[in-house]
Amino acid sequence: MIIKKGTHKHNQIRKISNNVKIKEHILNNPQQPQKVNVKIDEQIGEGIYANFMMITHSPSEFILDFGRMMPGMPSVKVKSRILVTPQHAKHFMQLLQKNIENFEQQHGEIKVPGKVEDKDIGFKSSGQNT
Repeated sequence: MIIKKGTHKHNQIRKISNNVKIKEHILNNPQQPQKVNVKIDEQIGEGIYANFMMITHSPSEFILDFGRMMPGMPSVKVKSRILVTPQHAKHFMQLLQKNIENFEQQHGEIKVPGKVEDKDIGFKSSGQNT
């Protein structure tokens, strides 16, 4: 396939190529501090409330489903699904653990009744997806 220079497809491929080069540079030079300009639009910035979370995984990805359970309703409506690599999932876990520790130092221990594994609903892991 020949893609003409200056076309939309050509520009998309250039952006992807440049992004890959940046990622390779970051992976090959992990000691350099990175400044990231995070942009968030208004709708995403408002956030979505979730009182239910389910995590499943395959050998190549983790799937995090966030949903909302309403009192008296037998089902959960998933409001957001996030897919990440196993490496990103582990990094997320480490960052979340550090933030929970910081929160508890400032505000006291977060009390969680029962064990996560004992719950039929709420925040839980469903194991490997087959």
